[in-house]
Amino acid sequence: MSELPQADPQQRWKPAWAASEARIRENAGHTAVRTAVPRNSRVSKLDADLLDDELTDMLREPVSKAMSLLRPQLVDRHRLEIDTAIKAVLFWLSAGSASRRATYGQSLQNLKYDSNGHRDVLRRLRMFGALSIGGAYGWSKLTSYMAANGWADAPQNSVKRKIWRVLDRLERMTRVATLLNFLAFVATGQYKTLVERVLGLRLVFARPQVSHSVSFEFLNRQLVWHAFTEFVMFALPLVNPARARRWAVRNARAVLGLSAVTVDPAVAALPEYVCAICHSVEAASTSPDSAAGMFADPSESCVAVNPYVAKCGHRYCYVCIKTRMVAEADECTCLRCGQRIDHIWQQI
Repeated sequence: MSELPQADPQQRWKPAWAASEARIRENAGHTAVRTAVPRNSRVSKLDADLLDDELTDMLREPVSKAMSLLRPQLVDRHRLEIDTAIKAVLFWLSAGSASRRATYGQSLQNLKYDSNGHRDVLRRLRMFGALSIGGAYGWSKLTSYMAANGWADAPQNSVKRKIWRVLDRLERMTRVATLLNFLAFVATGQYKTLVERVLGLRLVFARPQVSHSVSFEFLNRQLVWHAFTEFVMFALPLVNPARARRWAVRNARAVLGLSAVTVDPAVAALPEYVCAICHSVEAASTSPDSAAGMFADPSESCVAVNPYVAKCGHRYCYVCIKTRMVAEADECTCLRCGQRIDHIWQQI
């Protein structure tokens, strides 16, 4: 009995691959290809608002100083108008331009406004500026006017009281809607304000290929400067300016080969019964602008009271020399001879 021919083992996989290939192609046609959609950073959008606020604060000070030169009370009376005018000018020069479509802070964060495919982006941006800046100004002026005129305390059935209640409810509803919109912004990253959501304006990357990198150079400089100023403010009270000046003068004179202390001949020539410290203080108080009046003729008030003698032999008032020794410590020297004073004795 003849044996049946067997199939080649190397060809067994071909039918299985043909069946699998058909199923793979069938499934590939029903599979949706997902592409990565870039999403804007929520932090960048919030940082853009902070940058715009900082720019407004920087411009507010010079504008206020310039207006105060015309009339000092003008700045306090029209502070809200000044802030609104600065914000309007900045918005018009930045986001109001057809080529820019972003505020200065948003430009720094590589962001710009997009209207979801609508062509009237510039018109929507101008509406956004009018509502966000002009609307906030009008609402503030209206609520201030009603509060100043006591609309909240008007009779129950009066028109003013009804308008006040309607506006108060509207403000509360707006606050709740703003909170809900912010929670939605945190979840989705789109429309950080109600006005943006109503107008369909969303922030997108101006240059998607540019990577968003954070530079800490400015922050590092601020931290270093803050630490340095804190150290100076801590160490400055510990430094005696007069003692530091005398130390610097003494060392400078030593380097130049001069005597450590200069003694004025007029002081050295004072009578022994005169306290040189009292005489110097009195002469400086009577004629502080006259150098010659520093060493005028000694008066009766300059006589040493409760005299104490230094080791150089010159005598001073106890209060004067003790105060000087406490203030100058090791730097205390005699005004008559220039020797250092570290001990004093009562004259008997």
